[in-house]
Amino acid sequence: MTSITRQFRLLAGLLFLTACGVAVEQAPQTSGTGSDTRTDAGSQLAAGGTGSAEMNAAAPDADATPPSDSDGLIIDNIIASHGKTETEPGVADPAPVPAPTEDSLSSTETVLAMLAPVIADSAKRLAPDTTPDAKSDTGTKDDAAPKSGPGSDTKTATETGAAAGKAVGDIIWNLESAQKDKTVPDSDTAQTPGDAEAEPVGPDESLASDALEAAFAMIANRNPLAAQQGFTLPRKPVAVTRVGLLIPTSGANAQFGMELQRGAELALFSMGDTSIELLVFDTAGGPRSEEAARAALAAEVDIIVGPLFSRSVVAARAIAGTRNVPMLSLSNNLDVADRTSWLLGYMPEQQIELLLGHALTAGHTKIAILAEDSPFGRRLSAHALRRLKQLGMTPEVVQTLSPAQLASEDQLKTAIQTFTGYEPPAKDEEAPAFADLPPPRFEAVVFAGGAEFALRTAPLLAYYDADSERVLYLGNAQWNQRRLLMEPSLHGALFASRPTDQDDKFNSLWTGIWDSRPGSLARLSFDAMAMITVVGKNRPQRWQSSLVANSGFNGFSGAYRLLPDGSNRRAFELRQIEAGVSILFRAAPEKI
Repeated sequence: MTSITRQFRLLAGLLFLTACGVAVEQAPQTSGTGSDTRTDAGSQLAAGGTGSAEMNAAAPDADATPPSDSDGLIIDNIIASHGKTETEPGVADPAPVPAPTEDSLSSTETVLAMLAPVIADSAKRLAPDTTPDAKSDTGTKDDAAPKSGPGSDTKTATETGAAAGKAVGDIIWNLESAQKDKTVPDSDTAQTPGDAEAEPVGPDESLASDALEAAFAMIANRNPLAAQQGFTLPRKPVAVTRVGLLIPTSGANAQFGMELQRGAELALFSMGDTSIELLVFDTAGGPRSEEAARAALAAEVDIIVGPLFSRSVVAARAIAGTRNVPMLSLSNNLDVADRTSWLLGYMPEQQIELLLGHALTAGHTKIAILAEDSPFGRRLSAHALRRLKQLGMTPEVVQTLSPAQLASEDQLKTAIQTFTGYEPPAKDEEAPAFADLPPPRFEAVVFAGGAEFALRTAPLLAYYDADSERVLYLGNAQWNQRRLLMEPSLHGALFASRPTDQDDKFNSLWTGIWDSRPGSLARLSFDAMAMITVVGKNRPQRWQSSLVANSGFNGFSGAYRLLPDGSNRRAFELRQIEAGVSILFRAAPEKI
């Protein structure tokens, strides 16, 4: 452990520089409607109180693409946003940032310095405990203890400790290299614009990024040490809460797993609680869910976050249930809710409740339902019918469109004309002016389908005099995409969305480390880890009662509460489409 101690002296020095005034450089925060900076990242998931019961599920970010899984239309808000923020017209370019001095630290390096205590703690856990076992006097040996001797592939305690020291050394080496490679051109040999390209001045970002990735890997116990032959994960200390993250790190949905993993690691770093350990297990999007769950139990996890898809949740829960290990699944499918596993996803049923509640409150009592004949469409339509029935109401008209109808222009026109009750003028009559049109058959229409369904049907509704100026269009979370926001026939439509008031803060926290934009999944995994940290401080004997008994939580994904039946209640906002953008129509409540 001497090498580890020596290496961390450098990180301790960097931490001292940070304390002396070296700030972490983050992307500038932009003010916007509903932005809120009440709390810092460390307390972002504070316990909330009871509040409004109006809720709905959230939407994917702009330019979303569905995951390659049959649950893709059900899990409607798991897509990362890849679009870049555009400069608003009339807004001046930001003032140039002064070039860093030779001795200054970049944001990545400063983050590494701040991570020093956590990395040190993780490194200590990676090194096996060499204290003699109490039973060693009897001649018995622990089965998990490393074995040494001729022909043994298992590393000794000294070798494993040296390997841990080397891993920490690699992190520091990358940091040192990033600093030493800051080359300042000699004034006598300064190049002119016509000369060859000058050597860049400043830290090697690739080295610093590698160091940061290695640091997060060690914190999350994903270091390559664990993959080396013969390495045995140390037994979990009593004071440690070990979290198993079951996500697809391979296969067609690996990109979503990466987003979830980064969100969880970001929370681990932001909360700064060294009693929390994070282990990552690959479900491959479903095929390896049972294997991942078994590995998590073997690693003595206290609680599981994930999986993402419905089939994976069912498979993993069957294994985790054998030892009563609770799960915070990332699915939003009510069909897989259970008293031992809770859904963290944004459930579309709650979207319907919010949309119908607004329409009825606004006096739109004639409700129509236009549904897509798909699992997602049938799910939304059934819930809308059920809620209206509970209110003693019957929809004016319900139309379910089959894939064949949606694929055929003529069939689709006939179906939409019937749905709207449109009566074309006689051949010898002129079409009436807009003001002289007869009242529409209904006052509000629920679109029970995905994004493509809305793009296919909305223009025809407008063609048959049921446009968004005369009828209130009610859409779901998938409408928060640029191609829908730019669709003229959807101008004025309303849709439900996850709360966006904390987006500036979360985006700044995220982009201070990674060169990408976070999606909704990252917020879910961040909040799951933060919630575990908050609840875990009390060392609960029964996670179930601790998670449900709480009055609620408030995180980057909004306010929410876990319910005894395994579902959740979330706060959502209403947004309206105007001129190619969505504007806040009604803010989400801050407490549930």
